[in-house]
Amino acid sequence: MFKAVGRLLRLDRLERRLFGWMLLLALVPLVTLLVVVYLVSAWSLAWVGTLGPWDHVAESGRALVEAAEPAAAQDPALARALEEHRVQLSSSVLLARRWRYLLERLGTALPVVGLVSAVLLIAATLWVGRRLAVQLARPILELVGWAERMARGEPLPAAAPPEQEEVRELRALREALRLASVQIAEARGRAIEAERVRAWGEMARRVAHEMKNPLTPLRLAAHRLAQHPEAGDTLREPLEVIEEETTRLEELARQFAVLGRPSAGPASDVDVRELLEHLLASDVPQHVTTRLHVAAGVPLIRAHYDALQRAFRNLIRNAVEAIAEAEAMTPVAANAIASTPAVPGMVAEGAPKPPEITVTVHRASRDRIRVTIADTGCGLRPDRVDRLFEPDFTLKAGGTGLGLAVVRQAIAAHGGAVRARARPVGAEFIVELPLHAAGSA
Repeated sequence: MFKAVGRLLRLDRLERRLFGWMLLLALVPLVTLLVVVYLVSAWSLAWVGTLGPWDHVAESGRALVEAAEPAAAQDPALARALEEHRVQLSSSVLLARRWRYLLERLGTALPVVGLVSAVLLIAATLWVGRRLAVQLARPILELVGWAERMARGEPLPAAAPPEQEEVRELRALREALRLASVQIAEARGRAIEAERVRAWGEMARRVAHEMKNPLTPLRLAAHRLAQHPEAGDTLREPLEVIEEETTRLEELARQFAVLGRPSAGPASDVDVRELLEHLLASDVPQHVTTRLHVAAGVPLIRAHYDALQRAFRNLIRNAVEAIAEAEAMTPVAANAIASTPAVPGMVAEGAPKPPEITVTVHRASRDRIRVTIADTGCGLRPDRVDRLFEPDFTLKAGGTGLGLAVVRQAIAAHGGAVRARARPVGAEFIVELPLHAAGSA
């Protein structure tokens, strides 16, 4: 009893409330039933106890037999009737006395039996009520814990075999929470990414503005120095350095300005095939083989043409630069790479593959298309793939790290996504775009 009370006190608050209501719903009918049974039994015993008057019948019958005996001596038929009456009367009186004895004992034992039955039924009610309360409260408390984990951004537990034994509605609720958790995590990631892009864009816009202001007078001053009569060979080399560096700073400022300026103007229908054909023809050297594969049924997409052209141009130029870097490697460097242990995603061992850029376009789903740009360049290290699109990260000597950041900003502004993947030979960039850009009419 004390152990049962101890287990009851260890119940959770929700479990205790459920247990209390179940106990109330079970005990009220049970106690009512026990009281009704006791009252009916007591009344029945009192009614059955009227068999006691058989004693009076026996006395009157005996007197009747004794009075009729003198006459029965003269009449054989009357004698036989009296004898039969005496036997029947004796049997009935004996049976009545037996019943009265049993009912008296039953009346004495009935309260004890009722009390024991009540204790057993109450104990069974407590056990069943506690078990039901725990079973009902467990999934509720577990789902509350899931909600708290979702609020903290933690992943939810994977599906377990015991869940298959739960009711269909509870399983559906678990699956809905898991789906909501994934969607919330993706939305949180998109929000963080959008805020990061916005912050970088704002900073880039300010940096571009501050860089452009001194560049123009600096270039004018260098031009005047170069035209000065006293400027000779002594100033030629410094002026060339100034010219080169100001040109590089202007290009950097232009890229910063692009990163800080979102797509403007209305969206229009864009033929991705035509756009990629133009870029492959204008931005890829002739010695590099280009292949464009467009699946049948790829429709026009609603997008900002200039921003989309800028994004794909950066990706194609990135592929061209990777191929050029691979071609610039000396045989000694190539042999050194081939002699190192194989790392997935880096340049393949053995003979180099001819320079090639392959672009594939197909539908990723009912409302999205996928563009894949693969090259045979110097490849990517898998541990650097996740950082490629950060504005301050570059793998090129003298690179600004803004080209792929501009790509990500433009694709994200259209409601799409871009990612990189290392290949045994070269690298691969995968772009997914919706048929209707985010915010387009």
